[in-house]
Amino acid sequence: MRPYPAGALERLQEAERGILRVVDALCRENGIDYFIDSGTCLGAVRHGGFIPWDDDTDIGMAYEDYRRFVELAPRALPKGYSLATCQNTPGFTSLWVKVFLDGTRFIDDVSMEAGCNQAIFLDVFPFFREDADPARARSQKATCLKLQRMSYLHGIAHPKIPTDSSFRGLKATACSVVHHTIAHAWKPEELSRQLLMAAQPEVPSERWFNATYPLAGVYETSEIFPTKDIAFDGMTLRAPCDCDAYLRTLYGDYHELPPLEDRYTHCPLVLDFGDGVNVMGE
Repeated sequence: MRPYPAGALERLQEAERGILRVVDALCRENGIDYFIDSGTCLGAVRHGGFIPWDDDTDIGMAYEDYRRFVELAPRALPKGYSLATCQNTPGFTSLWVKVFLDGTRFIDDVSMEAGCNQAIFLDVFPFFREDADPARARSQKATCLKLQRMSYLHGIAHPKIPTDSSFRGLKATACSVVHHTIAHAWKPEELSRQLLMAAQPEVPSERWFNATYPLAGVYETSEIFPTKDIAFDGMTLRAPCDCDAYLRTLYGDYHELPPLEDRYTHCPLVLDFGDGVNVMGE
């Protein structure tokens, strides 16, 4: 992984705190429930804020709240922030939405190839109830996974394939062929519409999953709801009801720090804090 230049990660985290403050205020003012998700939740519990090497922020919402947020955010976000979706952002490869810090740039390998002028962002993920019927639940999540992969390959032809992967060349060729097929046959907004339909259960259970990362885990209602306040780097944000159970479902033994070589970041090719300077170098 590329390293961040001295001070750049700290500046990035401060910018992301700003997005979290704005989104938290919007949600509280409008009665929209959310919870910090993934590494953001892990950071709050284990470190009291950001994981020291983390460089992105994630929140989740039950689908009804997610719908309200997507409808409200374009007119309710303050000046300097915007809602990015596959409908309004060329090259957007995700089927969830993001809140952008306008005027900045955070261009990683994926957004570079896809031609997405991605800003410093906050991920907002939709959570759905798993279907009560096991067979329908498997189909529900399999379809969501397929659509998210299609969205990803819609934007890029050259995803990262591990160097030790079997048939790496064949897989690379297949990805390129699939990319061109999907890019010509599908629009991102249609993939998004289909994902949100496929994630709906026929008979809702008390288990929840992230429709855009359906393999990440299934959570009991009592692990997430009702959400609660939690401290995060001097702020008060919303978090899953039972953070310990939630994080164990997602990470297993989350208290132990990973070795240095496994401390993943999204370190970009271009990081511009709004002054036109790419701190990553040219």
